[in-house]
Amino acid sequence: MSSNSGLDQAAGLRSLLGTTETRRVSFLSAIPAAEKNQVLLNLAAALVQKGSDIHLLDASLDVEGISTINPGKLHYSLSDVATGQASLSSALVEHDSGIHLSKLSTQSISNLANQNKALARLSEAVLAIKPESNFCFIDTHLDNDNPFILPEISEGDVVVMATTTADSIKSAYLQIKALHAKLGRRPYHILVVGGSEQQASLIQQNMSQATNLYLAVPLISLGAIPTDDSLARATQMSKSVVEAYPTAPAATAFREIASKLIDHARTISATPSDNQEE
Repeated sequence: MSSNSGLDQAAGLRSLLGTTETRRVSFLSAIPAAEKNQVLLNLAAALVQKGSDIHLLDASLDVEGISTINPGKLHYSLSDVATGQASLSSALVEHDSGIHLSKLSTQSISNLANQNKALARLSEAVLAIKPESNFCFIDTHLDNDNPFILPEISEGDVVVMATTTADSIKSAYLQIKALHAKLGRRPYHILVVGGSEQQASLIQQNMSQATNLYLAVPLISLGAIPTDDSLARATQMSKSVVEAYPTAPAATAFREIASKLIDHARTISATPSDNQEE
């Protein structure tokens, strides 16, 4: 058996049986890592409650990436699968019902930019690891690596998370600018963490003026996650807030955002365009 036979068989099965296209949503973060992980997990749980299956892909190379919520359980990455060093099943962990975790790589993949065959194999691993997922949330950290060299990621949606502080908003804008330089014109979403809907709307309006003026890209509000003690209490219980405190303001917010992702599946999809020099 060849080292990549698992990938080849998975590709063959997808071709024969067909699968629902997975929505891939990359998250850039201008909030603390612990809060970022909390948002991703709770949003995933809200989507599971609505009948979705979620794949959380850690492409951050961060010591506090989303994969660290299951410490010691992910022994292999998708890069290991792509190079034949691991099986598909060994690079995937079930965190909770309907929520699975994997890690893209333990080393930067930026140096694969001109290695087409290696990139193709890694793309196959991304597609094969959880092809039946309705959503794949990708934890990214541009300072560490550039997972957007993979078309499965670059052609997906992008959400940037920010708090209401000036430093966080500035960081969010700079990350959009950096990604814009790599991908060209495309829409982005902004998700405000720790603020009201009114604050989220105002931040989106102010940032939109900047992104439209200097980058010529639209910025769309995904809403806000309010400050809510129920989030911390649910985390201490090892539960999502939508499960532990379904009537809490944060639970309501997560369900509303989940509904937006489901009901408006193509509102934040990337549009093909050439990279633009600023």
